[in-house]
Amino acid sequence: SATPGDVGALGLLYQWGRKDPSLGSSSIHNNRMAIAESTITWPSVVSSETSTGTVEYVVEHPTTLISSNSSNLDWYYTGSASTDDTRWQSEKTIYDPCPVGWRVPDGGDSGVWATAKGSSSSYDRSYDSTNKGMNFSGDFGSASTIWYPASGYRTRNGALSNVGYNGNYWSSTVPSSGYARLLFFYATGVFPELDDTRYYGFSVRCVVWIADKY
Repeated sequence: SATPGDVGALGLLYQWGRKDPSLGSSSIHNNRMAIAESTITWPSVVSSETSTGTVEYVVEHPTTLISSNSSNLDWYYTGSASTDDTRWQSEKTIYDPCPVGWRVPDGGDSGVWATAKGSSSSYDRSYDSTNKGMNFSGDFGSASTIWYPASGYRTRNGALSNVGYNGNYWSSTVPSSGYARLLFFYATGVFPELDDTRYYGFSVRCVVWIADKY
């Protein structure tokens, strides 16, 4: 759904660089996992280690969240501060969760949100406390409603947090090892160039992809 206030607009949540999603909330107001509506069993979170913090493991275990490791602030385990930055890119990869013809957007000061706004600086914008999100009409396009719900996020331990308060939207851009760029907003502030660690489960707002253009 794209309707403000509809729980169907919350969507699913993704750890950075993973193709498969984790469950979001079944409420726009509360941190309530949508397990009751799921048709499969969702396993417990596992630690990021040599055997589990790999692409091969998450492909074989698509519904398992991988917690962080202390080396690189990522679910992807390398045993050092370095990590793999190629899982999501400006060119669509096989790990990109968006459908055919779409991709995870670029972020940062030259990314889709900063470019649309004309600046990567944070700014104030009215928050819809009834429908729990923000309408970015006029900032990200001319449509009357460009709805971004405050879907919250999955923590390093797999718990839902800040549903109805925070909107966290991944980009494909990586500024430094272990981090990735995203669009973040809460009650009064919008931050189109924030960094966060890649083990969190955040939302993805796909953009149209044709060759290297969106």
